[in-house]
Amino acid sequence: MGNLFKRATVFTSAGAAGLVVLTACGGGGVGGSDDAGQGGRGDVASITTPAAGGGAASASADPDAGRPQIRLDSTNEEVNRLYDAWLACLKEHGAAEKYKRKPNDPSVLACKGKEPLDPPELDPARNPDFSDDTRAMVKCMNEHGIKSVVADGLWALEDGNSLNAPHYDDIELDCQVKAYGDR
Repeated sequence: MGNLFKRATVFTSAGAAGLVVLTACGGGGVGGSDDAGQGGRGDVASITTPAAGGGAASASADPDAGRPQIRLDSTNEEVNRLYDAWLACLKEHGAAEKYKRKPNDPSVLACKGKEPLDPPELDPARNPDFSDDTRAMVKCMNEHGIKSVVADGLWALEDGNSLNAPHYDDIELDCQVKAYGDR
């Protein structure tokens, strides 16, 4: 296998400073009345934020509520825009260095609501089929001539030169959607 160039199945990486923050809002409009009469089919759980002065948030509320959610089919450009917004917030709040922030740093705390969340399908703790999906990802990438392997439970490229393959980003996105999203 030689020199493994690991590439996790998630969009984020230390070198990708400036990924996009998506709001992942559907066309349902405010209030969720568009799905009325559908018997709950296709409904997506959401958290409503009380209006100003409308009461305190619950202590058991999801700490990730309101954060931008990267979708499985988000393009690199979309992801970069999300991360650009988060990094701009960090800079605005005095973050010193990009890669040496502590979780309790004031800039990190101030911008927590803008930090993008990775797609849940790419989280081994939330996706019970993650191992099978990872093998499907490697198979798809290899079928497109991008030599990939499973390493440490994640898919990885055999070498970094594959990143320069023609249409690499399109192939990676197509394989990711096919491998992790086909249910």
